[in-house]
Amino acid sequence: MRPFWKFSRPAGPGFGISKNYYLTVLAGTPTLPTPAEVAHPKPKNGAVEGFAVPLIQTKDKTLLEAPLARGQFAIASSDRKTVLKLMVMSAQEAGFDPEIVAKSRAAASLSGEVVARVRSTWHVMQLTFESHDPEVYPAFDFLLAIASRLGALTEGIIADPVSQEYKLPNELFQVPRVDKLVDAREHVSVKVKNKSDGDHVYTLGLAKINHPELELTQLPPRVAPVAAKFLISIAQGVLNGYAVENGSKIFDFTAAVGGMDRGMFEGIPIIELLPPTGAASADLLMGWEAGLRGVS
Repeated sequence: MRPFWKFSRPAGPGFGISKNYYLTVLAGTPTLPTPAEVAHPKPKNGAVEGFAVPLIQTKDKTLLEAPLARGQFAIASSDRKTVLKLMVMSAQEAGFDPEIVAKSRAAASLSGEVVARVRSTWHVMQLTFESHDPEVYPAFDFLLAIASRLGALTEGIIADPVSQEYKLPNELFQVPRVDKLVDAREHVSVKVKNKSDGDHVYTLGLAKINHPELELTQLPPRVAPVAAKFLISIAQGVLNGYAVENGSKIFDFTAAVGGMDRGMFEGIPIIELLPPTGAASADLLMGWEAGLRGVS
């Protein structure tokens, strides 16, 4: 996934994290870990380096050694630049019915282990940003590390509502990464919808940084996998600090306001990538892939 931009990366990411971004850990054990097992200033046995404390007025330090229970907790990075809020509820209190997920159309693309873990949900734990490192990338990593740790300790699954994905704890980080600072595959998914005029391929997840999602439309089915790689490559560039705006030129495509299918994208800003007049998106995408093979 090579970015299309040839000039040097701008200083800083140039974006922040949306207040609407959160992750949910569906815990599969009746007993939850202690705050100290999740994050600790001197981490051991897999704990994340940081601080985890109940959001209540108390000087009772023994609560750090008591299992997480219904309520709210603060989890801060060791430098205190990123602070997460953790809300813990029972599945019943959260109104979460595992069977709705397990029997949904989306479940067809999930592994048997993921579906089994969803069905075993005892607790719902939601992670949101209270504040984040202005460099953004360390904040993303801290969130993923805490979610992964909670999932691993509870035989759980991590639900990402923005990118509409369910992941096992060991799937949150890409190894190796495309870029040491950030990998688009950790935050952005690409979906394909079969429509009467061709396949519709689009991203979900760029909204986490208040950037429009990206789409390609009216594609022959054979091209959809290439289109997915193309869009995740562009998403990588966006996360590296190169925003795509109306009128941007990317490869031979031009970015324009998209999202004409309001049934799919109501309230979600979309950038559509359009081929030049007289050209076909499928041909451009296949040419892009051939170029990748030629330089790999």
